[in-house]
Amino acid sequence: AAFKKMWGEKTVIGDVTQAAYLGPNLWKLTVEKAGSFDIDKIAAASPGVEFKGAPEGYVRIHENHHLWSKTRVGRARADGQYDVIYETADLVEPNPFPKGYQ
Repeated sequence: AAFKKMWGEKTVIGDVTQAAYLGPNLWKLTVEKAGSFDIDKIAAASPGVEFKGAPEGYVRIHENHHLWSKTRVGRARADGQYDVIYETADLVEPNPFPKGYQ
């Protein structure tokens, strides 16, 4: 609501905008959990940090420092938007280094 109030009702949130909002909020939550700005303490504290206010919905930091998040499949529309045609029921565990792609 605040984004649309500032930028207009027809403005949409995309990947970059979403990440620009998500990153600082995850950083804040992790610094609070670590009780420090020390990078090693923050890295150690990050697994399990949860953020429910992300534009994409609930996410959680994995011990590999990637995000648990839902997987969505969309169908492109003529107006440049997407209709979600599939969404996982639960968060999907991140696997940034799957076997065969290392």
